[in-house]
Amino acid sequence: MSVFDPKTNFVIRTLTCSDARRVAELTVQLGYDADVRQIRVRLDKLGGEAAHHIIGVEVPRGLVAFAHFFERPSIEKGFDMVIQSLVVDVTLRGSGIGRLLMERIEHVARSKNCDTVMLSSQASRNDAHGFYKRLGYEVGTTSNVFLKRLV
Repeated sequence: MSVFDPKTNFVIRTLTCSDARRVAELTVQLGYDADVRQIRVRLDKLGGEAAHHIIGVEVPRGLVAFAHFFERPSIEKGFDMVIQSLVVDVTLRGSGIGRLLMERIEHVARSKNCDTVMLSSQASRNDAHGFYKRLGYEVGTTSNVFLKRLV
């Protein structure tokens, strides 16, 4: 998938393993450690999963943003499109790229007959919270995340 937006000079396209280095750099901007080899493996694995979508925004100078989102059916809540990650290069935040990604995610969610689009955002990311609220998102619930490291 590759879509050119003539108003903005952005191309939205599906990411591939060849994007791993830039995806790793953007992942660090989200506050996560990123090993290029691990990112390449993850892109390869997720690229083969029909319910997962990994898209990026490219401008003439290269990849400047990406989003990973996936379809999550559940018995108790219906069908969600879950945004796992979304990041726009820090130098381009506020330029409309994030809004463009969110519009694309919502379009895909509608085409898959999802009931909602949902995401989690760390409590400390006030700028991101404002961005999502401006797009019509609201805090749906507060909960604790429990995890157990297996490796």
